[in-house]
Amino acid sequence: MRNLFIAGLALSAAACAPSPELPATGDARLDSTGMEAAAAERAELIVRSNCSGCHAVGLTGVSPLPSAPTFREVATRRDLFLLEEDFGRGLVSSHPDMPPYRYRASEIDDLMAYFRRLEREGRL
Repeated sequence: MRNLFIAGLALSAAACAPSPELPATGDARLDSTGMEAAAAERAELIVRSNCSGCHAVGLTGVSPLPSAPTFREVATRRDLFLLEEDFGRGLVSSHPDMPPYRYRASEIDDLMAYFRRLEREGRL
């Protein structure tokens, strides 16, 4: 009976302990859980199939279309918050060869994880 009382006391104490603070989106600590990395990997499939015909989408290389910025340039020179808003409104460019793209919210989350990864790795 005493052991049962001690176990109950330990559970009560654990329930009262503060929960760990969740990292904000874009926080490097998310990578330790793999969530950010998995999202970036999903987005890599999107950009390789939809964007790589004109843009260099990785950490190296030049864009096949010279006027198209590399994604590493976009990631390191553009405000990613504004890019996320653009994705949310539907990515439209003034460039006549670029088709308009509309992405679901989950795809935008993945794309932003990809651009954050490019931003981090491009600054190394």
